[in-house]
Amino acid sequence: MASVPSRAADPYAGRDDSALVRAALAGSDPAIEAVLARLSCIVRFVFKLNRTLGYRLPTEVLEDVVQQVYAALWPRLRDYVGGASLESWAFGFCRNCLRAEARRRASRLRLVRGGEEADALARAQPDAADEPCEQVQRAERLDALHEVLQELPDDEREVVELRHLHDWSFERIARERGIAPSTVKDRCYRAMTRLQRLLRQRDEAIDEAGSAPAVTGGA
Repeated sequence: MASVPSRAADPYAGRDDSALVRAALAGSDPAIEAVLARLSCIVRFVFKLNRTLGYRLPTEVLEDVVQQVYAALWPRLRDYVGGASLESWAFGFCRNCLRAEARRRASRLRLVRGGEEADALARAQPDAADEPCEQVQRAERLDALHEVLQELPDDEREVVELRHLHDWSFERIARERGIAPSTVKDRCYRAMTRLQRLLRQRDEAIDEAGSAPAVTGGA
């Protein structure tokens, strides 16, 4: 099962993840091991997104997607500049690779009608109850959430990521990070309140932009 390394045993604890990535790119074996340990979250993210977005991709396909994520992400490590956590950065790769695989399989389904292959592909499509527009709405909402998550203070963002991306309990977060459970819950509450406000402001801005009259050029 995917895990997040304990900060207590992490020599890069308390430092921006970009320092860890730079050390790994410089060839430091401990840094490379630490990066791989943090990126073990990729397995969890891919399988969780498969459920969240309503896909029904089978396990063997999801395992291929995990490999695609690593193949896409590792050459891009030099582009990582910090800010968001390394795990949060990897989340975007998971989302994009999973969607690309789902689109490829949907295209094959449209081309291949009947027979065992079509049956297999049909089982890999989203639930019948999930209409395409609903899937698009889910994906767009997930994109928006991931975007505004980066606007949270670091301590609040970390708690949300550990709680909702890694499925850690409040007690485990407190134990691993060396803080009181009440502090974890308080940060999570503040973070969720802030996220709701940011999402609401984002939706209002989109609505205002959509209702604004078109501006045409003069004669």
